[in-house]
Amino acid sequence: MAGEDKIKTASDGVAEVGLMDARAALTALVRDVRYGGKVGAFTERGVRQVMLVTPEFYDRAVKALGGS
Repeated sequence: MAGEDKIKTASDGVAEVGLMDARAALTALVRDVRYGGKVGAFTERGVRQVMLVTPEFYDRAVKALGGS
């Protein structure tokens, strides 16, 4: 897949893709997160801007923070 080469795995295991490459890598990143068990991040100038997680991960985080 063309976007896979745009995804870099950081030292903490997070799959990162730059915002400039996001469109080309979006499907591959979503699959890495959903089926590969990774957390994803969109970066700008090497700084994480937005994290991508599964719905299950999100639900657990909300509950852990005392949300509904």
